[in-house]
Amino acid sequence: MSATIEYVRFETTDVEKLTAQRDHLISLLRERYAADFLGAHLARCEDGSLLDLLLWASPEAAQRAAREMPGDPAAAGFFQLIGEVHEMRHAEVLHSVQP
Repeated sequence: MSATIEYVRFETTDVEKLTAQRDHLISLLRERYAADFLGAHLARCEDGSLLDLLLWASPEAAQRAAREMPGDPAAAGFFQLIGEVHEMRHAEVLHSVQP
């Protein structure tokens, strides 16, 4: 299975609110992108920034969501809580191990 990871490292001033809004965002991603959205993880880096890793079925799906979601009014609660974005990239998954 080929897949794409979307990697976004960013700042927020309210992790709890962002996490609560992320639950809604994940529901939207499942609804709008169905089988193209494969999963997500949110982590805190040692420097306090957050790292959002989203797994997509293809680079096209990842790029489409990256274009559409930040301006979508239904996702505004999440995106309004994002401060400085340090890095955003897409990467092809070359090897995966499932438990």
